[in-house]
Amino acid sequence: MDLTTADHRRTAPPPATGQRWRQARGLQFLGPVQGSGLKDPAFLVRRVDDQVVQLSELLHLVVRAVEPPRPAEQVADDVSRAYGRNLTVDGLAHLVTSRLEPLGLVVPDEAPDPTRAVRARPLLALTAKGTLVPAQVVDRAAAWLAPLFWPPVVAIALVSLVVADVALLTRGDFWGAVGELFATPTIALLIYALLTASAVVHELGHAAACRYGGARPGEIGFGLYLVFPAFYTDVTDSYRIGRVGRVRTDLGGLHFNVLTVLALAGAYLATGSGVLLLTALVLQLQMLQQLIPVVRFDGYYVLSDLAGVPDLFARVGPVLRSLRPGHPVDPRVSELRPRTRRFVTAWVLVVVPLLVAALGWAGWYLPEFLERGREGVRLQQLVFDVAWERRDWSAMALAVVSIALLLLPILGAVLAFWRLGTTLVLLARARLAARAPEPYGDSAGLAAPAPDPPTVVSAADFTDAVMYAAPAPVPRQGWRSAVYRGSGHLVNPGPSLPEQRLRELERRLRTPVEGSRRVVVMSRKGGVGKTTITLALGSTFALLRGDRVIAVDANPDAGNLAHRVAPPHDRTVTDVLRDLDGIETYAALRRYTSQAVESRLEVLASDDDPGIGMALARDDYHRLIGLLDRFYNVILLDTGTGILDSANQGLLTEADQVVLVVRAGLDGGRAGALTLDWMDQHGFDDLVARTVVVVNAERRGSEPPEPMRRHFEKRCARVVTVPWDDALEPGALTDMSSLHRRTRDALVDIAAAVADNFSVGGTP
Repeated sequence: MDLTTADHRRTAPPPATGQRWRQARGLQFLGPVQGSGLKDPAFLVRRVDDQVVQLSELLHLVVRAVEPPRPAEQVADDVSRAYGRNLTVDGLAHLVTSRLEPLGLVVPDEAPDPTRAVRARPLLALTAKGTLVPAQVVDRAAAWLAPLFWPPVVAIALVSLVVADVALLTRGDFWGAVGELFATPTIALLIYALLTASAVVHELGHAAACRYGGARPGEIGFGLYLVFPAFYTDVTDSYRIGRVGRVRTDLGGLHFNVLTVLALAGAYLATGSGVLLLTALVLQLQMLQQLIPVVRFDGYYVLSDLAGVPDLFARVGPVLRSLRPGHPVDPRVSELRPRTRRFVTAWVLVVVPLLVAALGWAGWYLPEFLERGREGVRLQQLVFDVAWERRDWSAMALAVVSIALLLLPILGAVLAFWRLGTTLVLLARARLAARAPEPYGDSAGLAAPAPDPPTVVSAADFTDAVMYAAPAPVPRQGWRSAVYRGSGHLVNPGPSLPEQRLRELERRLRTPVEGSRRVVVMSRKGGVGKTTITLALGSTFALLRGDRVIAVDANPDAGNLAHRVAPPHDRTVTDVLRDLDGIETYAALRRYTSQAVESRLEVLASDDDPGIGMALARDDYHRLIGLLDRFYNVILLDTGTGILDSANQGLLTEADQVVLVVRAGLDGGRAGALTLDWMDQHGFDDLVARTVVVVNAERRGSEPPEPMRRHFEKRCARVVTVPWDDALEPGALTDMSSLHRRTRDALVDIAAAVADNFSVGGTP
């Protein structure tokens, strides 16, 4: 089940405007991957060479849109409408030339189809493959055998297997069968033939299970796996059926092995043949071997499909790179869902040491293995010579089979180490090429650069960078910080990856701003935690930026923002508007605001009188914001619910940035989407593109559904989930230091996403 993913890269200049592309011949669109462990949807496309390629939603839309061939501008427009985000012609050209053309999916119009395209080369895959049964024959046989996967049949087979094993253990003459084998060695030839036939039946089981689930199986073939001969069935089409169907396909071979054991056990009980008894027992040992999840046996594919990751071995390198201290998370890891990511990481940490130990052992004993193999071949040649003289045809056949079985592992070992060696050489060359300096002179077709002219040394060159080396970052959390402090600052393991990510967020959060920035926090429904998010976001800005930050309770229905940071204040927005002309300094304005002791966030309360609050309209807030612009760098506006109110529409007109708060459920997502629709329709589309959507978890463990998250990610700048936190539940005075670390990290993430736009269109 080889699968190629669209992660191939190459650099190519964008084509000229009007460039046309088309699909490669013979593409089959298999639809989305069902039960995927990826955060975003993935789609499958089968090439004419039967290689299946996994694509992201955007790449899938591009492949579908280039047929029929049209100018690049039309293709980009169609993809933009379907994807929900704008794709430029240059962006389209980059996707086609760097991703889709190397994969053999898209070619320039009027150009021939590619003769060679990228193919998957999975780790520990079969080599020297060939076809045993064509796909058409396999499909017809699978259609006839598919009813054997009817659940009552499977249940009866499992119960019958237990009964048969009990009968074999109590009534079978195992040692008599072993004695018969030693007395007549040619019996081993018959046992091997029966096991080979059962292996073909095993592959038919995979094909029949694939057909039972609604997918179409491919060919049955043979090859070398590790150092042993093996069969395989092409059931790549099963990736388009559900997870249950894929797991059934993975276990289908074992189900047919169970049926084979039942047939052998019945024949043994009827005839008493030791060959049938030994074959039934050895076959069950092979079934247990198939459940090992370390290498590409059936158990490996079961784990892969349970995790929703097509090829676990393809994630080994990305996981190991992501675990290195001080290195970012590889995109092939970050694209996984959190639970899938933990599962895959645990599998890698178990499998890699086992495989490294096995490889080291095999490499150490390879010379002895080859020598023993050579001696075995020489011995079987002598046996063949003796059998030839006696015209013992069965002994001759056994000798020939024995020689073949001895040569195949030797050939497999040589191929495996050859492939490993060539892979290491290619990696080393790539590393050296990446580190090599750019050539100069004739070899590069360029003249050598002239030496830099001498410069005049001045005081401007006397900097910290000249005098001091940049200090290594110091860990502030966890065991790394404890080691650093405990060693007297002599041992510095450096900050962990989560701490590095948090520091990067804090760096983005501190983006300088010219003038002030007005951030409107809104929601269409009440009770979603909008005021809580306003308070938490403002406190985060005030703590980590050091600027003057104010949160204005712009709720016309007497909001309670001020009550969450300090005891009630006797002056409100209404008082500021009344005394507006007399407020000339920050000190004068400070008499009207409350301030949180911990974060120093200032809050301007709304009036508790609903009648007065409703009287505040668009012009009033315009005058108020004009005053606040003079004294504050960041202005947070906690609006009322709904968007039809005149005051709220006025606040949107004044806004530089919007933070939209929604619930994790379907109703919350629908209300948020309707809010964005209204903004698009009323000229606020620029704000929609910069909006930060905050999914506020109202109960422990609630997460937004994947379609909801993807909807907002396509339309807005960022989607962040704030986890449930008991410290935010009471709704009274809120101590930010009592929040859980995950909650604080999520708030920093929100603040960083808002600050990313501080350099765009600041209010002078």
